[in-house]
Amino acid sequence: MPFFLNDGAQKRKGKSSNVKGSKRKTLNSTHEAKGAAKRKKILDDEVILSDEEYSDDEDAYAAGSGSDGEYEDSKDKEYRQAKDLLDQLIAEGDLGDEDGDSEEEAAHANIGEKLKEVASIKTGTFHRKVANKLEVVEGQETSHGRHRFTPLSVAFSPCAEFIFSTGKDSQVVKYSLKKKQTIGVIRREKANGKMQDAHSGHIFAVAVSPDGKYVATGGVDCLIKIWDASSLKFLKDLKGHLQPITSLCFRLKSTQLFSSSKDRMVKLWDLEQMGLLDTMFGHQDAVLSIDCLNKERVLSCGGQDRSVRLWKVDTESQLVLNGSHDCGSIDCVAMLNEDHFVSGSADGSLCVWSIFKKKPTTVKKCAHDRNNKQEPFWIVSVAALPFTDLVASGSNNGELRFWRVADDYKTLLLTYTYEMKGFINQIRFSNDGNFVSCATGQEHKFGRWWVDLEARNKIFVLPLTYGQEEIPHVNS
Repeated sequence: MPFFLNDGAQKRKGKSSNVKGSKRKTLNSTHEAKGAAKRKKILDDEVILSDEEYSDDEDAYAAGSGSDGEYEDSKDKEYRQAKDLLDQLIAEGDLGDEDGDSEEEAAHANIGEKLKEVASIKTGTFHRKVANKLEVVEGQETSHGRHRFTPLSVAFSPCAEFIFSTGKDSQVVKYSLKKKQTIGVIRREKANGKMQDAHSGHIFAVAVSPDGKYVATGGVDCLIKIWDASSLKFLKDLKGHLQPITSLCFRLKSTQLFSSSKDRMVKLWDLEQMGLLDTMFGHQDAVLSIDCLNKERVLSCGGQDRSVRLWKVDTESQLVLNGSHDCGSIDCVAMLNEDHFVSGSADGSLCVWSIFKKKPTTVKKCAHDRNNKQEPFWIVSVAALPFTDLVASGSNNGELRFWRVADDYKTLLLTYTYEMKGFINQIRFSNDGNFVSCATGQEHKFGRWWVDLEARNKIFVLPLTYGQEEIPHVNS
């Protein structure tokens, strides 16, 4: 009896459930039909609206594309540039010999070489051999002793009309090479409270942007200060480093600024935004020197960690090259081109490196000879004229030395020396290669291990010649 009751109850419940379910199905079908009709109307409206927008955009594009050159294709641009270059070569009469059947072949070969040269200049791979022709124009040297204490860094303006220098006296000096006089000084004055935006303490680094608008300085106060290059007006403090700033450099044709510090970090800044873009970690000791060229890369040396690192910002990677264990400390670096660079060490060795090899391609031991105790003079500073075979090095042995890097980067030959007493704390070539400037003083830039009382605290500017050779402007 209970069994049948349960069975009947289940049947009745199921029947009732089916009826309710059918009602719900009918209601749902009605709602779905209304919803579908509504969605269809909305979709139709959207289609019509998008058609109208497409039509308007197409009309606007058609109207805008009517002007020639506004939407120039890349191939058309390359063709136009090649045609302009060909017309220039024809106007200059630089198409080779014009006799015999080889006239067309010579013209094509010459045009090909010219096109390669132009392309290599634009891509930053241009290479000139100028070291053997280098000479310092005697009697036309310029110097100023505006710094009371040892000068530490120097930088040219892009036009090589001005030089900016810093030193242990907490001053930033702007000097005119044409007028041969100081035209601006930034310094903190405690007496009247003026120039409170100026640095306090040693200023180890200075750099000028490729467009000539900004001057960046950094020192022991852990701040990077940005100044207007024309008026020397203070613009901005870039904060982020935890210890003294040691080196600054701008990317060519860019407002991106690299900085290094004793906090073992390398940072990338953008002066258009006046902000930090990236921070690079990896060095195990103070980063003492950095350098960069066209690509978004920066070369650095880590002092007593005895490593040279090439940071590739775009790929967030780094190439680590280790010096010898007896080099003591790698204190300075400079880039020859995007693939090769030089470094100077505390053991007096000058090294040439390649990104394709883990060890230096050549090592010049005791590049600045030895002192009375038969100890090698430290390499305090190095500089390279970009995309050439010319390298300059400085120490405290009384000479500024110029070197030629062989074509295979396996030989380093001394080509020229210039007498210069004191510690050569920094060397900088002008962008056109016509000048070289040195910050020299009685003391080493990072300490007072020795004091050369015969030296004078001065900024030297030497005019250079290379025979008939013309150096391409690195910012052109």
